[in-house]
Amino acid sequence: MKQKSIKNIRQEFKDNGIFYTPEALALKLKSYVDIEPESVYDPTCGAGNLLRVFPDSVKKYGQELDAEQLVLIDIPNFTGYAGDTLADDKFAGIQFDCIVANPPFSIKWNPDELKEDPRFCDCPALPPPSKADWAFMLHILHHLSDNGVAVVLEFPGILYRGQREYKVRRWFIENNYVDRVVNIPGNTFEDTSISTCIIVLKKKRQTTDVTFEDGERSVCVSQQDIADQGYTLSVNTYLPEEVAKEEIDINALNKSIVTTLLEQVEAIFSTTEKLQEIFDDNFYLVDLWKGLRSILEKYRPKEITK
Repeated sequence: MKQKSIKNIRQEFKDNGIFYTPEALALKLKSYVDIEPESVYDPTCGAGNLLRVFPDSVKKYGQELDAEQLVLIDIPNFTGYAGDTLADDKFAGIQFDCIVANPPFSIKWNPDELKEDPRFCDCPALPPPSKADWAFMLHILHHLSDNGVAVVLEFPGILYRGQREYKVRRWFIENNYVDRVVNIPGNTFEDTSISTCIIVLKKKRQTTDVTFEDGERSVCVSQQDIADQGYTLSVNTYLPEEVAKEEIDINALNKSIVTTLLEQVEAIFSTTEKLQEIFDDNFYLVDLWKGLRSILEKYRPKEITK
């Protein structure tokens, strides 16, 4: 069998909603890991870039759909298995203190075959067959220890889409598993320009507030306020996009107005003078001059004497 090149593997990833995670983004995810983990797990590890940013001393575990891709991972202290993470969980029964993940976006899965699976049976609804995003989140939650932290890169649609995904999202919120939601703007990925988001999960939280973050801005929102917003986790709902205010130089503006007005007055007098020459009548210019003088006298500044 011909071995696939890195280029071909990455193109297959892209075709299936899987995108290369640059180091800067991997470090961004790691920055939300607020514990010192002895081990870290990535359920859709790809090339292992999310695991690679952790020290060599940290034990690393991962599952990857493509067996050939798994062989190419050269990370110290790594244990990996090939297979479909949702259909064939190679780490069944194991929990981790730290989980990082960049699951494929909105791929198909088969929920009917997994209704009794312990990863999914506690949730009142399962994600639709056409979109496995929340299925990966349920898988991650199941493998997360009580005092652990999971940091997941996801497609923003899972923050607001309705129907089954709404029911799953509401269950996550009401059970107080969502700790933070971070907006990641487009063009962060090397292979795609779409926007993404980071979702931080914890099981034993000390607050029911959720932190929403967009660049330098952040806000803590109560569970009740989220419920009032229809259980949306869209960052823009709680951190509306700022409209840049244009700074106006009032002195420059006034000067421009005066200059424009004087140019217009000059043009009017010039036109009136030409009319006077055509009709051989001084009335036009005199009448305009008197009218303008009357207006100027009415608004004469105190600083100007007669």
